Amino acid sequence: MSEANQTPKSLKAQITRTSLVLAAAALLREQGPKAVTYRKVAQWAGAASSSVGYYFESTNQLLYEAGRYNIQLWAERAENSAATAESMDQADCRKHLINLLISASLPDDSVNPAAHYMQLLAASESEDVTEAYRNGRVQLDQAVGRILKHAGVKLPAHMVGIIVDGAAVAAISEGREVREIAAELLESIVAAYEG
Repeated sequence: MSEANQTPKSLKAQITRTSLVLAAAALLREQGPKAVTYRKVAQWAGAASSSVGYYFESTNQLLYEAGRYNIQLWAERAENSAATAESMDQADCRKHLINLLISASLPDDSVNPAAHYMQLLAASESEDVTEAYRNGRVQLDQAVGRILKHAGVKLPAHMVGIIVDGAAVAAISEGREVREIAAELLESIVAAYEG
């Protein structure tokens, strides 16, 4: 890939490229990887279709960057929860632990949980998206690990994601409240790991 395609030199070119990534990321979240086409991305970004081909050598490259953007949003949410946890003393952190873990692991209330999990499952349709999500998951787990450490709970960080995701899928499939079911399950698991 040429350097010009990766880092546009002019401000206008940087803005155009960024708008294309944002449009692709939104399409990926809302409709899955198959919806990320040059034409549709250009339409959502309000740009010419030819501009997508100019800035991205392939749809795969665009999908990877869109996936990286999405996982970065989730990692930032988790980082914010970790920073909140670390601003508390250990007793307060432990008192609010379940809510901190939920806010680090689930999207906020503006996002439909079913849509969130459907787009995560749809990510399997693109190796580039799954790679971006897999790489970004490290940041999520690190932030969750900081929360657990500050609370004095020795639960492995990656298990929080597994527990919350499993609870969310079960709650969605049963028509129950995702945060409530995830909190109940986390509470029982955390109790076994308190140290």
